[in-house]
Amino acid sequence: MLHDNRVGGRDKGRYWNEFYAGRPGGKIDPPSQFAAFVLQEAPDLSLMIEVGSGGGRDSFFFARHGVTVAAIDGSISAVQACERSRADSGLANVTFHCASVGTSQFHEVISALRSATDGPVMVYARFFLHALTDDEEDDFFSGLAEALEIGDLVAFEYRTVRDASGAKVTPDHYRRFVDPAQVFVKAGSHGFVVDYAVEGYGLAKFKQDDAYVARCILRKI
Repeated sequence: MLHDNRVGGRDKGRYWNEFYAGRPGGKIDPPSQFAAFVLQEAPDLSLMIEVGSGGGRDSFFFARHGVTVAAIDGSISAVQACERSRADSGLANVTFHCASVGTSQFHEVISALRSATDGPVMVYARFFLHALTDDEEDDFFSGLAEALEIGDLVAFEYRTVRDASGAKVTPDHYRRFVDPAQVFVKAGSHGFVVDYAVEGYGLAKFKQDDAYVARCILRKI
């Protein structure tokens, strides 16, 4: 059983809509360390699908480096804020879609994006796995297994069980601290192999929050 941390017991959808509501367009935050790493590991993609794109900083980073990006988030407020930023940026190679894991809409969106693309695809999800419930994670892996083709990649970065006691800059976020070994087992059962994996401190530091995170790149076989 993975460690659950449900702060306040609030509805996640409402929480994230409130979190992103009213954010102005134009200002895009710097990318994550993970985005810079992934860009070097997957230079020849036809499409990057970011799931849980939030404020869009990594999606815009990839797009500015010539990658075609489709970003998916369950918060309509986040998607609307990203659309405003996209209009201000003038970038034509990034699109934003509202769909939540655990719904048929998510399966439809990710399948449509993959089927419309020739060439290699990567699904990118940073700080997303630990924001899902166990059931949502199962549905997420099922959706990836159904939509992706042989050779497609999946890149994850997430908080692990070893981060449960660490300081958090955003204490109200829902977090489910994840066991990497269980991620690998679940990935294998859905037709993925692990091409790369690492975990530790210093990979995702933000202010006083130096999270103990895991990174992995999976490949569909």
